[in-house]
Amino acid sequence: MPRRANPRNISPQPIMDDLWAGARSQALMSAIDLEIFSHLAAGKRTVGQLAAAAHATPRGIRGLLDALVAMGYLGKRADRYKLHPVAEAYLVKDHPGYLGAMVALGRETGEGWAHLTDSIRTGRPYSLNEKPEAARKRFPKMAAALFSANYRTAAAAVEALPPKLLKRIGRILDVAAGSAAWSIPFARALPQARVTALDLAPVLKVARQFAKRMGVAGRYSFLPGDLLKTDFGRESFDLILLGHILHGLGETGARRVIESSAAALRPGGALLIAEFVPNDVRTGPVLPLLFGLNMLLHTREGDVFTFREYSSWLKSAGLHNPRNLKVPAISPLILATK
Repeated sequence: MPRRANPRNISPQPIMDDLWAGARSQALMSAIDLEIFSHLAAGKRTVGQLAAAAHATPRGIRGLLDALVAMGYLGKRADRYKLHPVAEAYLVKDHPGYLGAMVALGRETGEGWAHLTDSIRTGRPYSLNEKPEAARKRFPKMAAALFSANYRTAAAAVEALPPKLLKRIGRILDVAAGSAAWSIPFARALPQARVTALDLAPVLKVARQFAKRMGVAGRYSFLPGDLLKTDFGRESFDLILLGHILHGLGETGARRVIESSAAALRPGGALLIAEFVPNDVRTGPVLPLLFGLNMLLHTREGDVFTFREYSSWLKSAGLHNPRNLKVPAISPLILATK
């Protein structure tokens, strides 16, 4: 019989870390609000310089800077601070990968988590993303906020796909396109490609704006519609993109969209899925599993699914060789071919 651990030798540190996780989020959001990372990039290095630039008190800035050092965003030597690579890549305004627009999204999400216990007890969401007013108000803001992160991942996917597959891509369908972040890197890399962006009409306005900003709007067509009701066509596309959309649909909806996508692919075409994917026994990583709880809070049936589940659904839809495409992202992308 295994020996029971002595409680005096067990640290409560993991519990304390998790109970204070919300404070970490707020410290990061406050740093973005105050443009701390941008001021550092502009050459401000000391508490006094940063306090003046942020129009804040030295006491407050010192506490925030030291917390950011401990969190891994900054380095510190004597009284001077510097950006760590992740902060420089994603938290400096005007940099291509800037994620500051996600602050408002993070605050909205945080409000829902306070109601998690009730949703677990009742099985009912705190608020529904699927309501029509969400499409008009929240979805366009969400699409714009997520552009930078998704664009970088999609650009990495372009580089990771086999050259033979890239050469054959002429027509692309971007399903629930949002800001078109998943398809724009393909449009920029493949002059022969023509893209159809499918989404609700209010969201397509955002896709048009980003496609125009990135110089590829002339090769886009915009198809307003509900992804669960719109006919994708038959053998019409060489590449179909499902960028972080299946988690909101539940198993039935996700399988239906995969089946519609498989039918719309030409022979030899590819389906690329970006999702939060836990391991096959659902013991980690933490973020995808927490995101599953986020779906409980905001959707009727949404969830996260394992690679084993996706692989089974893809094969049932007539697609072959489901595999992970490793890119710098929260989860590997999933690629299957027809």
